[in-house]
Amino acid sequence: MKQLRKERVASFLREEIARIIQADLRDPRVGIISVTRVEPTEDLKEAIVHVSVLGEEGQRRTALRGLEAAAGFIQQQLGGTHQWRQTPQLRFELDDSIRKQFEIDELIRKARESDIEEENLASAVEDGEPSGDERDGEESNGDAKDSGSSES
Repeated sequence: MKQLRKERVASFLREEIARIIQADLRDPRVGIISVTRVEPTEDLKEAIVHVSVLGEEGQRRTALRGLEAAAGFIQQQLGGTHQWRQTPQLRFELDDSIRKQFEIDELIRKARESDIEEENLASAVEDGEPSGDERDGEESNGDAKDSGSSES
């Protein structure tokens, strides 16, 4: 029963914090942010808010500082939307899972492209088309014959 309540509170906090950041927060340091998950403590007095920030490392750190500075405001807004005994104290942490997923997707895309290129090369060799190396060798052999015949 306690676990179910904790999960419901985490879901509520994630949705509300995301809404507050998007609709009410006016800090220019905070750019495009996704609240990926919230982990409240058992007593619900604190919550770790995991956020994904679009941008380079410096931009992500700046946005995190902006969120940390706005934590009191966000907590105040949460208190106004829900009757809490005590509004959870928020702590923000960067979540790199979305960025890492993009990197993994890019590696998979490059690997697939490489596989397609290798398959095309293998098909060309099977069809009797000379590879780039074989063509280069023929040209150099032909050049050698030409230069040898002009010396005679």
